[in-house]
Amino acid sequence: MSTRLFGRLTAVTLLAAGAALTQFPAAAVPIPGGQATTIFVPGADGIQLNAVITAPPDLAAHKNPLVLQPSGWGMPSVGSIGSAYKLSSTKGFVSIEYTARGMYLSGGQVDMLGEKDAEDASAVIDWAIANLNVDPDRIAIAGGSYGAGLSLIAAAHDPRIKAIVADSPPGDIGEALSPNGTPKTGGPVALALAGVATNRFSPDVVRRGLDAIVNHDAGAFDSLPNRYLLAQAIPQLNAHGTAVLLAHDWQDSLLPVGPSYALFDQLTTPKMLFLVPGDHSTGGGPGQVAGLPNPIWDAGIRWLDHYVNGVDNGIDQEPVVNIQPADEPGGSFVHRDSVAEAAITGRDFTLSAPGGGVLGADPAESWSQPMTSEPTTAVAAIPYVTGSLAQLGLAPALPLASVDRNCAAVWRSEPFSNGAVLSGIPSVRLTVSPSSPDLTMIGILYDEAPDGSGKVISYWPITRHALIPGRAARFDWDLAPIYWNLAAGHRLTLTVTTQDPVPFESSTPLGSVNVFDSPSTVELPLRAS
Repeated sequence: MSTRLFGRLTAVTLLAAGAALTQFPAAAVPIPGGQATTIFVPGADGIQLNAVITAPPDLAAHKNPLVLQPSGWGMPSVGSIGSAYKLSSTKGFVSIEYTARGMYLSGGQVDMLGEKDAEDASAVIDWAIANLNVDPDRIAIAGGSYGAGLSLIAAAHDPRIKAIVADSPPGDIGEALSPNGTPKTGGPVALALAGVATNRFSPDVVRRGLDAIVNHDAGAFDSLPNRYLLAQAIPQLNAHGTAVLLAHDWQDSLLPVGPSYALFDQLTTPKMLFLVPGDHSTGGGPGQVAGLPNPIWDAGIRWLDHYVNGVDNGIDQEPVVNIQPADEPGGSFVHRDSVAEAAITGRDFTLSAPGGGVLGADPAESWSQPMTSEPTTAVAAIPYVTGSLAQLGLAPALPLASVDRNCAAVWRSEPFSNGAVLSGIPSVRLTVSPSSPDLTMIGILYDEAPDGSGKVISYWPITRHALIPGRAARFDWDLAPIYWNLAAGHRLTLTVTTQDPVPFESSTPLGSVNVFDSPSTVELPLRAS
């Protein structure tokens, strides 16, 4: 679809939205290759959901496949207009883009991916079958971000949904907002700001949000019924035989890639996974929103055409796992049959005293070194910025010599003369004697170039409470999964700091002195070239 044609489509659709936000029936507006209608459709318990319907021009002539495209967080119903238009004009789908309950013009209160959201999808399907000449045996759902979460819970709830495309879904809501018990500085705030002008929140959601933002409660969202959304959906998706296409961005700072990476292999249905550089939904966004050429949504449209329409387009014979290295935006994909096959077996590297800073030291070495808890230049990420720059090939490089070795532990490997590949989940295992009952640590793994500049490969925090001051404790935690090509002559550098205030809130008291001890190691999914 040309940019000119898409602009024309968007203008027509938005004009229709302004003129036809009424109860059904609403006048259909002709668009190139089809028709568009703005409407309210009934959701569960009688609420009305604002929707945009795009459909082929011959809607009444025969039964049509249906795809629901629920909106993202705080997004109006046209958030998937690009993919919706392609699905209706080239694949014959009736596409219903609808705004989730409690958002914009839709009724009710935000359900936070709960049972009412799932019931809404089923109600929209019922209405479409009754009113839009839809084939009840050819139904799909597709979305990004919150819409991807809605797609997962809807397909798990309703076996009529034969196929799903879910880009950047919230796999674990509690962990996304407070990873390893470490509150993010921007996650709950960004969600609140994105929804405060357009969403209607229940008292429960308001309470949770205030606890997270004002009271810095790391567990504010842990008790949501669908907290473990992806893990809870997979058994039902398997039971229904739903064909599932998942996608995620490596540097997603809002809804991290971890659950999609860790749980994908548990699907026993027809499945496909895309992992690409970028921040939240930036990898697939151009295809979903604008209908631009895009590997994720181009595959997603073919996926629905095959598993819903039965078109023999060969996608069922293509590689299951499709990985674009995190450091190579726009580069070639690595193809594997599973995430497990893509992962490299981890290698243990012993860490020396941070003063010496050796990654790959003598395991027999015994050491102890104090570290002051103060911020330094070791910054894991600037949320929504670092990943977006990485997608453009502009990932920022930090002069690692600027990291204050009194405030952050730094360990460096020898240069890899022929380069190396990291594929999998790095793990950090440290021994630390805290000076207070509360300790936060942030591990950051860098790709260090010969000039001493480092680009972030992977990072993740950990926070523990009720520690005994002065008593050594073990801290074992995983960094975010990654696929990264290390260039010849580059080395790996690991930093661990107790203060990284840009992305995370630290429970470590400022100015406190914590003692790092042996034995300490890092396990890296590494293969030297």
